[in-house]
Amino acid sequence: MIKAEEKYPQEFTQQMKATLGDEYPSFVESLDTPPPVSLRMNPYKLSEQFQKNEKITWCEGGRYLPERPSFTFDPLFHAGSYYVQEASSMFLEQIWQQINPENKTVRVLDMCAAPGGKSTHLLSLMSGDSLLVSNEVISHRNKVLQENITKWGTANCIVTQNKAENFSALQNYFDIILVDAPCSGEGLFRKDKAAIEEWDEKNVAMCSLRQKEILRYALYSLKPGGFLIYSTCTYEPDENDHIISWLNEFSLSPFPLPVVKDNIVKTNHGYQFFPHRVKGEGFYISLLKKEETTYSEHLSNNVKMLQHSPYRQTNNTKLLCAGSDFLSSADDFTFIEKKELLFAIPNHLFNDFQSLSSQLYIRQAGIFMGAVKGKDFIPSHDLALSVHLKKELPSVELSLEQAIAYLRCESIFPLTDHRGWVLARYKGFNIGWLKIMESRANNYYPKEWRILKQGNFTKA
Repeated sequence: MIKAEEKYPQEFTQQMKATLGDEYPSFVESLDTPPPVSLRMNPYKLSEQFQKNEKITWCEGGRYLPERPSFTFDPLFHAGSYYVQEASSMFLEQIWQQINPENKTVRVLDMCAAPGGKSTHLLSLMSGDSLLVSNEVISHRNKVLQENITKWGTANCIVTQNKAENFSALQNYFDIILVDAPCSGEGLFRKDKAAIEEWDEKNVAMCSLRQKEILRYALYSLKPGGFLIYSTCTYEPDENDHIISWLNEFSLSPFPLPVVKDNIVKTNHGYQFFPHRVKGEGFYISLLKKEETTYSEHLSNNVKMLQHSPYRQTNNTKLLCAGSDFLSSADDFTFIEKKELLFAIPNHLFNDFQSLSSQLYIRQAGIFMGAVKGKDFIPSHDLALSVHLKKELPSVELSLEQAIAYLRCESIFPLTDHRGWVLARYKGFNIGWLKIMESRANNYYPKEWRILKQGNFTKA
């Protein structure tokens, strides 16, 4: 039988022995145990489903599950009622409460946002008047990010797909920047065996250089007096505390962290989560504040800027009517269009949207309302999942069997006298649109999101 520590690279085990000392045997044994199952509930779409489960002490909406259910076959997962997330990373909530206890209106950038765990968490913590720019440069990961932002249902988020250097043109723009940096992934060894195979010392060094590059560009868009939250899922000092020491050269200084117990280890500049100490995975987080007087070097001349925004404010009567037909407070939004696609941007964020859309590649903003096809307006799936949708719109409640069939993009014909657009719901939560005709019902669930997995769905 292979000893636990023999499963891991020798350089890694030597580093962890030096770091943990007598705790090392407990640590390496913990990597052979099943990872905890945890999720975070959406405060805008609260159900009773997980309310009585064990709470995660550092996150109000965080819950542990005794075992991993088949989330794929739970319609409430597809409705955005919760997000399946590793527990340690939910400590972001404690950092947020430390820097913005009064929940003031702020501009926030999540620089490396996919798949969307921390972005959806920020959207739960922020006021509706605040703005989140959620960025992911890799295209296929950006699509996953968009899907998770859509499920969360709030309108105060702009999803972008840009390199870090593009943000250097937004001088002193953001109040808070989160960099959940790409890293060597040691904290994922228990749940992702591929991370073990990909690990080596060269990769650690490469990750450290990449982290510094991302941070160097990000800092130009952080306001003086603003906060930088830095996190990784690794134990490597070269990717954690040493990065924070390096940041001291850029007029940033560590900010006092919240006082915690829970067996979380305080390092020189941050907090380290170890799986033998907490009910979670390996994770590191630190907090820094940008000094009021900072360097004034500009990088914007080196950044290729977009010449104009591809969006324009709409005067299309059909599109404008769609806004008032579907949204609970249409007057709170400005409606813009792009090639007969309609978007609703919160009025208080419209100036931000105009500025950002002329400088960054935007993939998603506000609420994607839908599209005009001939004489018809086709409401989007994004609109069905929005928390700003009118509550009194026609709807039909589906059974579990019907909901799964709907999520597979199969044909269903639920009992309803209404003809036209109808919201498909499960346990009172919207999961998408149906269009009811006399002899059929058209399923408008996005085909690229449909459930392909086969299996038993009697228990979610």
